[in-house]
Amino acid sequence: MQEKPILLIIGNSNVGKSSITRLLVPNPKLLKGKTGKKPGSTLLIRSIFQPNMQYQIVDLPGFGYIKHSSKRREEHIKRRIIGYIEKHHQDCFLALIIINILRIEDEIQKYYIDNQTTIPLSFELINFLRELSLPILIVINKIDKVSNLDKKKSILLFLETSRDYNIPLSEFKNITDLSINFINYIEFSALKKTNLHDLKKIIKYFLITRDS
Repeated sequence: MQEKPILLIIGNSNVGKSSITRLLVPNPKLLKGKTGKKPGSTLLIRSIFQPNMQYQIVDLPGFGYIKHSSKRREEHIKRRIIGYIEKHHQDCFLALIIINILRIEDEIQKYYIDNQTTIPLSFELINFLRELSLPILIVINKIDKVSNLDKKKSILLFLETSRDYNIPLSEFKNITDLSINFINYIEFSALKKTNLHDLKKIIKYFLITRDS
């Protein structure tokens, strides 16, 4: 039997990947294990498929922000993720990069403003996927945790930094604006299910586009 096309879910540890995965499957109660509460709690590459799903979800382990984790362990996880994507990218129709809005400023400050010899992991992931011509959607999660003012400030910083890395980002407005050559982002809350309808609509669009 031919395997279903893959929806990749990628991001640092503790950004809400497991919570978003549970929102996308028909029956979240069938998922084994609980939503991770601690950074780095999901360490395995999980392939998820349920009846009535047109695609499979691959939830990649998070890395970065793992307390008490050795550098060797983090590099091992990173190599596994990169190796998986390189091997299976042709079977993937869309990659969701999940961003925790609470960490945008810290990541950019630490890996871009304070040290310009490094690159924030979020942008490293985006550029890696772009090299493979894989469609990308940025999901800025946990917007329910910040005020509107702080939300706008963090997203503006994210957009300004993305331009410095020649990454074309634009807020999702309409399904007709989607393109493999341009990267959209959506504001999201897994807890409140904010913009879940738009997320599902975007996933369906890229799935249909792949099959057409």
